[in-house]
Amino acid sequence: MKLSDFKGLFKKGTLTIESVKNTSGDYYEIKMKPEPGLTWNPGEHGIFKLPGRKIQGKKWRAFSVASLPEEGIMTIGTRTGKEISNYKKELISMEKGDKVTVTGPFGWFKIQDSVSPIVMVAGGVGITPIRALLKHLETATTRPVDLIYSSSDHYLFMDEIQAIVASNKQITLYKTSSKEETAIIVTELADKYKMGAYYYISGSQPFIGAIKKYLTRKGIKSKRIINDPFLGY
Repeated sequence: MKLSDFKGLFKKGTLTIESVKNTSGDYYEIKMKPEPGLTWNPGEHGIFKLPGRKIQGKKWRAFSVASLPEEGIMTIGTRTGKEISNYKKELISMEKGDKVTVTGPFGWFKIQDSVSPIVMVAGGVGITPIRALLKHLETATTRPVDLIYSSSDHYLFMDEIQAIVASNKQITLYKTSSKEETAIIVTELADKYKMGAYYYISGSQPFIGAIKKYLTRKGIKSKRIINDPFLGY
């Protein structure tokens, strides 16, 4: 997939860096101020470029948006990995006032209705779009929302997530650190809700594939499983 594939299809906008925070290890949280009129829906992602920066290799990246327009800030979360790309090296070196451009945001990782129970499964930095969905559901009390957040080291946005959970008794958080523990809770929730719930999966492709297998073994059909193959971190 090339950036040129999106030309003419989606809106574009400019963002101004507010902060770049190294939250732990190679995890980063980046906050940007959107220009007036730039908006998005919870769960969407955008195509980000860094104008004026000399970047070797691919000059754009897709990142899921962790915040809501109402917060006045576009937040993304990412990991650099052990071998940091030239793009991410430039991104995390940006300072307050620097400019970023975005195509979109867009996507399909969205709340499907207002009544069905929701099960969210996040792997590592895959929590990024789910943080936006949780923020959107923060005051909703008409249905249960279960979040399984799995990570082997750092839990990005955890303080904010715990605050959301504490404010809404309909939201339950399961914090896991192993594949086995995550699988047990996923299958228990599938047994509980069956096809009555929507199941949202966000993380690496292997993580998404594994969770899908657990769900399909429990009879959950693909129409009830929501994941976006173009999620970026």
